[in-house]
Amino acid sequence: EAPASSLSATLERDGFAYGRGAALAASCERLRAHADEALARVLDLDLDAQHDLFGEIRTPLYRRDLKLSLAPAVTQVLCEVAQALGESLQAAVGAAANLCELSVISSDPGAEAQPTHCDTSYQGAAADVAIGRLVSVFVALQDITAEMGPTQVWPRTHGREEHSLLSLQPKSDFPAVLRDRPTELALLRTGDALLMDSRLWHRGGANKSRSRRSLLVLSFVSSEGGRPAGSTYSLLSGLPTLDLARLRSGALTTPPPHPTLCLAGRVGARARARSVVLPLRAAVPLLDLAERGLPEEEPVAQRCVRTLREAVGAAGASAVLVPAALIHHLASFRLLGPHLRASSRWRSMHADIEAAIAAAAAARESLEASERDRLAVQSALERAEAAGAQSTEL
Repeated sequence: EAPASSLSATLERDGFAYGRGAALAASCERLRAHADEALARVLDLDLDAQHDLFGEIRTPLYRRDLKLSLAPAVTQVLCEVAQALGESLQAAVGAAANLCELSVISSDPGAEAQPTHCDTSYQGAAADVAIGRLVSVFVALQDITAEMGPTQVWPRTHGREEHSLLSLQPKSDFPAVLRDRPTELALLRTGDALLMDSRLWHRGGANKSRSRRSLLVLSFVSSEGGRPAGSTYSLLSGLPTLDLARLRSGALTTPPPHPTLCLAGRVGARARARSVVLPLRAAVPLLDLAERGLPEEEPVAQRCVRTLREAVGAAGASAVLVPAALIHHLASFRLLGPHLRASSRWRSMHADIEAAIAAAAAARESLEASERDRLAVQSALERAEAAGAQSTEL
């Protein structure tokens, strides 16, 4: 295992570093079993309930980002990683950095390679404006081979100068400037970790194996400066605020009570608020497009097909009420997109679909803004309570 100072120096220079043996293999195996079971339960929920439990992810067919609760299997690995890599993480983001992502990314056989991307960037930030730093830790929950589509990184592409150069490239899934740069596949053993600056260019590879690839994702954002834009901040709502110092202390050995993963009972009125109206003249050809264009063995895709089929079956004379999450999924699956606009069928319905996409995005943004406000108030109250407790002790 590399010393903390060496890991920190490598992370600063290259934008990524390896923490070998950051978690025990037995702990990772327990967490993988827990995550697989949780994922199976979530996939049985309707689209609106799934919306609360999945984070955004690029190229989502056969690939999911499942938000985690502080279940014992999760807490065990979280604390092991914080103990093993805490010094290096503290050097990068500070002891007061908060956990801002806690999830498992699973890539099933058939998942395609993602477009190259960075999770956060310098875009829109002036050179003299302080932006917080975000570092992610990807922990292998099983051995990861080249056939499983490991994370591919482009070393030293996390600096402002490199981002400026890449911003001048034509928009592409694989910018030409990266093709001539050295790259590396993160081949990991169970319990190994990849530490990555969120500004580093990278992508998840295509899973050409017969096995699911599962990575625990832990991200920490520094408390100084504004939160960097671009990250999905995949964190289950209602989790307590956890800073790096607390995790390093091992204070989570006994996890606090937490709401169950299954949030189906919470949907109700929120689901109705997320619904959008789709004209029947657009819904019928859209259903045909989904039935023909989405793979039968992909569970989220088929949930979309069933949901749309049921909505069309229950439709009135001219309109269908569908979950905003449905439209969002179809767009992210690339079932809806510019490449379809050349067809006469698309031209006849694209205005209706575009309106539904806009309505779905507005509904999503409204809910996310409300959730951000709630979490900000919760965090402020927790800080006030901690300050009050400290003053009492003094």
